[in-house]
Amino acid sequence: MKKEGFTLVEMLAVVVILGLVALVTIPAVSKSIRDARADKENVNIDTILNTGYDFVQQNLDYMPELPEELTSSTVVTGRKICTQQLICAGLLKEEIATGDAVKDFKSHSITVTYYGTAPSEEIPNSKFFGKYLLKYEEDSSCATYTCTNPT
Repeated sequence: MKKEGFTLVEMLAVVVILGLVALVTIPAVSKSIRDARADKENVNIDTILNTGYDFVQQNLDYMPELPEELTSSTVVTGRKICTQQLICAGLLKEEIATGDAVKDFKSHSITVTYYGTAPSEEIPNSKFFGKYLLKYEEDSSCATYTCTNPT
């Protein structure tokens, strides 16, 4: 007698094997996707901070006003920069901030702080430029910022 097709046992064995393969690969793939999204967020925030530093270099009035005598423990905070200002200045594309951590980037600001000595602990969402730390943080007062054209 000639055998045609697969038996029920063979089909069940294939389905079980495919289920085990899926059980192993799906968590690994989803972890890779989560890691990629987190990396994208870090790159976006880093780009925003770099752009903020460029903005501060062009607009020195956002730098902290330093006292006459500086010590290694001196910490002075400057003016905040609404992230929308970076777009208005043409330094940042609005599309750069499209992920979860920077979802509503219009409600965020960058604060420039002078440190006599680099902070000992790592500060989240920040970047150190020489003696200046730029920190990206939520700031609801920036949500209504609109571009103004000087006349």
